[in-house]
Amino acid sequence: MADWRNVGNWHWKERNCLEWAKKYFDDKLVGTTAAVGDLSAEVTSVDSVSGDVDLNIRKGRLIAIYDVEIKLSWTAAKKGSEETLSGTITIPEVAHDTDSYVYDISASKSTKDALPLKDFVRQKLTPEITKKFEVFTEDLKQANGTDMYIPGNGPNDSPSSSVSVSSAPKQERKSVADSDVGVVKTANTTFSTVSITQSAEFVCSADDLFATLTDPKRVSIWTRAPVDAQPAEGATFKLFSGHIEGTYTKLVPGKTIEQTWRVATWPAGHYSTVKMELEQLSSSTRLSLKQKGVPFNEEDATKANWDRYYWNSIKGTFG
Repeated sequence: MADWRNVGNWHWKERNCLEWAKKYFDDKLVGTTAAVGDLSAEVTSVDSVSGDVDLNIRKGRLIAIYDVEIKLSWTAAKKGSEETLSGTITIPEVAHDTDSYVYDISASKSTKDALPLKDFVRQKLTPEITKKFEVFTEDLKQANGTDMYIPGNGPNDSPSSSVSVSSAPKQERKSVADSDVGVVKTANTTFSTVSITQSAEFVCSADDLFATLTDPKRVSIWTRAPVDAQPAEGATFKLFSGHIEGTYTKLVPGKTIEQTWRVATWPAGHYSTVKMELEQLSSSTRLSLKQKGVPFNEEDATKANWDRYYWNSIKGTFG
């Protein structure tokens, strides 16, 4: 009987690691210190960690996707002086796709003698905190990724050969950005997204293909359903009995179609962005599609449906 789990780590699988991250940051950040000359500062507590921390396996790749807000408390002092200062630091975004952090620092008092201590926290303590963030991606994967792997039947099927785990956090962030993985927050849910690209060639002129994709009469023929659409920038459209909907954002006849686009079953209110570019060749037209913001677990279905319900249907209808 076939294993119903994620054999070979090919299909999408996600783990919520927020509780682990809360403990991790409490362990790594509390006690972080900076000392130069007669000034010193220390993180005394992690007051809150809120947001999303997910670990995903997709087509053999282990991907960390996270976006959290962290609030800390700190103290600072000057040696040989009774002057001490305490306060909080809020880092509004610690995310998988950034290595630049904003530190919002507040202090318990703002007297003239206290200002050098607050400046010391900003200049010397925050870089030490940044160092802890730089290793978070790798630590997240190493601590939580191993048991997400499900071995297959091949003799060489092992975590080291089937799941790609980067040992360099900055490179991992770059690979995630290059593959256009993102995180979307709506009123009711948070989910990761990807981008997809496709190319198709049609034996017709670029002007004819543009009309086939935008003229309501032609669209109703290849979709085999009533169409609610007008080919104008800012106009909305509904195809396949409302299963697909969006808004035209840019139309350049024979050249470009840009639109927001969603499937009715996607999270409420979430739209991807689609750009179709038409290139006139000697005896045909090449269509290149770039779609951003596809829900992570809808990637394969979206690719297949562009082929089946758009490109193949147009070719089957008009030749």
